[in-house]
Amino acid sequence: MRNSKVFPLYFAAVIVAVLAVAATPAFASTSKYVGIYSAEDPDATDATAPVGPTFSLSLGKDGSATVTQDAGKGSTTLFGHWAESGSQVTVKFDAVGEKPADAPMVFEPSHDGLHAVTWNHTLWGKTTPPVLKKEESNWHTYKKHGLL
Repeated sequence: MRNSKVFPLYFAAVIVAVLAVAATPAFASTSKYVGIYSAEDPDATDATAPVGPTFSLSLGKDGSATVTQDAGKGSTTLFGHWAESGSQVTVKFDAVGEKPADAPMVFEPSHDGLHAVTWNHTLWGKTTPPVLKKEESNWHTYKKHGLL
């Protein structure tokens, strides 16, 4: 008789575990693309140099995405969601107020980061957005320099 009381608890625990796994986005813990990527004009450290393009991309574990870009005409930040499909990452932007959403951006892997294969040509003109390099987390930086 003792087993008949344990089975419902075991069964409920298994159901809760299965639901928790099913509710987690597929890319949340498995995508190599999760992280923060950025690019700056190489002369950005020289205060006397003209301002060059800057570009950053944040891909959250929850599927959220933030893109901040400045092709030299002023910085814009867009929010949206991202998805991985094969070797591409597509960011679809949220509409803001009455304004329709910007066209999606598509990125592909490059050495140590991502590069845009589709982007807002009105913003960037004939300039190709710079290649984005993945930033290390503070934990990895501290570990690499022996601070942990």
